Amino acid sequence: MTGPVRCLTARYRTATFTLGAPPRQLLKRHGDDAAYLGEVLAYQLLENERVLPELHGASDTSRTLVVDFLHEPADIEHEDGFDELIATVAAVHTAPARWPQHTTETMSPWCLATVADAPAPPWVRDPVAWRELLRLTATAHGDGHVPLGHLDLKADHCRRRPDGRFALIDAETLRPDLTALPDLITLAYLGHVEGRTLHPRWVRQAYRHHSNDLGARWSDGDLVRALTAFAKATGLNSLHGVDQ
Repeated sequence: MTGPVRCLTARYRTATFTLGAPPRQLLKRHGDDAAYLGEVLAYQLLENERVLPELHGASDTSRTLVVDFLHEPADIEHEDGFDELIATVAAVHTAPARWPQHTTETMSPWCLATVADAPAPPWVRDPVAWRELLRLTATAHGDGHVPLGHLDLKADHCRRRPDGRFALIDAETLRPDLTALPDLITLAYLGHVEGRTLHPRWVRQAYRHHSNDLGARWSDGDLVRALTAFAKATGLNSLHGVDQ
């Protein structure tokens, strides 16, 4: 890529620079290893889903990535656009079902069959509710599923790829050990803030539809029970109505 390099953002943990005129690519430098490795992991786990900007290169030495610069926002203010967001999130959550064999083998320590009988994470307040959440997730996705989740969902992170597809940016928060439930709760919250008027029940039903189209087997009752178990396990005070 030739052309000018311009600083786009400079924060405590990250700095971003646009490359080219007009900008075609984005160079992102992380200030710590955990954030850099988290974003690289997200690109590796989702490389076939086309839900992130295209990755062109990464350097462990300098903790930098070069990706497509996606300047076109994706509108989530109305039902059709928000439904695209839900479908994109569902694609992330169900991605393990479409992983190549080498990725599945590498990620096997995080699959539900492995973690179901392990001690609950130290931040879990109710281990019994946590195990129930894992059981319900395994019923929907299978014992070999890796419970991806914890996307940084906000309107500013919704973009259009050059091919017109919906994409999410800033994927470094993705984790293989939290399940999909935090993201579904966040979707319900986003559906009725900043002037949006999307009912949480519609958000849940749209999420279940898209997830099941991609291979999951969520019943509505099990999804509600999983949401309730997640709240109990973590001490979460509000599900933003998505369980109603």
